[in-house]
Amino acid sequence: MEERFSRLLFCTSLAGCALGIVATAYFLAGLAGHVGDLWLNAIVICALAAGALFLFHALLASLWATNWLGRALGIAVLAVIAIEAVLSVVPPTARDELTHHLAIPKLYARAGRIIAVPFAPYSYYPMLLDMLYTPWVLRGADAVPKLIHALFGYLTGLTLFAYLSRRMNAVYGYLGFFFFISIPVVLRLSHWGYVDLGVTYYSTASLLCLLHWREGKESRSWLVLAAVSAGFAAATKPNGFVAAAIMSFLFLFISVQEPRRGLAKIAAELALFAAMGTLPCLPWLAKNWLQTGNPFFPLLAGFFPGSGASAGDGSVGFAGLDIFAKRTLLYGESWWQIAALPLRLFFTGRDDDPQHFDGALSPILILLLPWAFKGKWLAEKRLLFGFALLYLTYALFLVDLRARYVLVIAPPLVALAVYGVFNVYLSLKHPAYLFAGLLFFAGLHGYYLWRYFGEIEPVAYLSGAQSRDDYLSRALPEYPAFRFVNRELPATAKIYLLFMGRRAYYCERDYFHDGGELPGFLLGAIRAANGPADIYRRLEAKQLTHILVREDLLVQFLRDNLTQAQLSTWSGFVSGHLKELFRENGYSVFQFYG
Repeated sequence: MEERFSRLLFCTSLAGCALGIVATAYFLAGLAGHVGDLWLNAIVICALAAGALFLFHALLASLWATNWLGRALGIAVLAVIAIEAVLSVVPPTARDELTHHLAIPKLYARAGRIIAVPFAPYSYYPMLLDMLYTPWVLRGADAVPKLIHALFGYLTGLTLFAYLSRRMNAVYGYLGFFFFISIPVVLRLSHWGYVDLGVTYYSTASLLCLLHWREGKESRSWLVLAAVSAGFAAATKPNGFVAAAIMSFLFLFISVQEPRRGLAKIAAELALFAAMGTLPCLPWLAKNWLQTGNPFFPLLAGFFPGSGASAGDGSVGFAGLDIFAKRTLLYGESWWQIAALPLRLFFTGRDDDPQHFDGALSPILILLLPWAFKGKWLAEKRLLFGFALLYLTYALFLVDLRARYVLVIAPPLVALAVYGVFNVYLSLKHPAYLFAGLLFFAGLHGYYLWRYFGEIEPVAYLSGAQSRDDYLSRALPEYPAFRFVNRELPATAKIYLLFMGRRAYYCERDYFHDGGELPGFLLGAIRAANGPADIYRRLEAKQLTHILVREDLLVQFLRDNLTQAQLSTWSGFVSGHLKELFRENGYSVFQFYG
């Protein structure tokens, strides 16, 4: 039994690495101008189909090899997957789909190659999963990237299933699988075309493979899988570099605990881990180096001052403020609220609310921790907890705190929670209390999914009662303006998007937006102008022909940031160089004229 689940963990990690290799090959071919190549796209499609078949075969094969409770949990897992598949079919509306993970691949598809997008600094981040999305965006099948993203979430669940089944039995494996995919933020991400579930999968696979290698240290295949998975985590999203760095630290920590193995052997394994972990990132780092002079662009600009790309023509924001100062400034939080951030993350998360982490984790991830550190495998449990603690510490001090940004801590905490359930079950005379508690949290997660299903309302769209245009007009107030742009403006138009949140996926014309949230380019043009005509010339020099703007935000921003004389210059530009073409839901389209 132990060998069977060990083999399942190995194959699941290998399947993820195979998908990573295919995505990297697509990236390299795309740089050479082969984004539209039929055979290249067919390879990606076949690899994804094979990954999905592997997932369902592993799930169904294990379903009949356990008892009734394991089968019930397995069926619950399949039910969640089915509901998420239904939710995935509606058109993309999530912010980062429209700004990044579908919008940038759409630019690649339109150009027929992977190009530099200087006005979008985040397009220089590693985009491993986005390469798997590009063939589908190329063909207008923009629901499929959501399913691909969900696939990585379910592969994460499968790694937990294999690990926990090996340590205990398949019932606890299915419990870990269900715990993970039913966490509210995971439920939400599983029908979005994001990449967070990808970096979570690769980090989890790396960690669990490293733990398996730790047991014997004879087979280097587990060490190679751990290193390559860590590398693919870094190639998926910038926070994957943090996960990979922590994994390297854990590898060193494990290695030096056995000095009798010899310094030479430890050094050889370190070199192997470093080399295999670096390989998946090299193509992305090389691309950035050639395009900007900074392999980590737009990060680490202080170490590479000669970067050849701009982060947005003078965009303004909160740069320089640490997370604590920013939360005090934006939300008025007191010192005790900031000190309680690690606990609040698990108890007070709320969707679409940046103050409350823009998503919800679950209290069950930490409530069972006191019971997890009992019985066998104590050293292994400490490594799981150490990884989660180190990563959360990084998130607290260095980045905006979002539930999905710290999602890589969820799988090790799920594993510890299941260990806690196991130990509590062994110590209770009346396990019905334990079952009641677990059912309570399952009910909370189920209620979240039921309520969210009602908000999305996919049935009307799937039944044909609601068209794609109608669905998007209801979900996105800016969509009617984009529809006007796509239908009425000439193909040669180039649109300046102002206060659109950079949500450009549905724009079928060439466009430009600032690198940050605020219009630094326009602000600089107005401040430098001696008259309205100077503003026009500055915009014309960038080949802009139209503006699509949320007017109320632009008016307030300019009032707050311009002098009276500069406002008069702007008013002269509006009256003498702008022609209104469209207005609806607070969004307007204007045309420039000389």
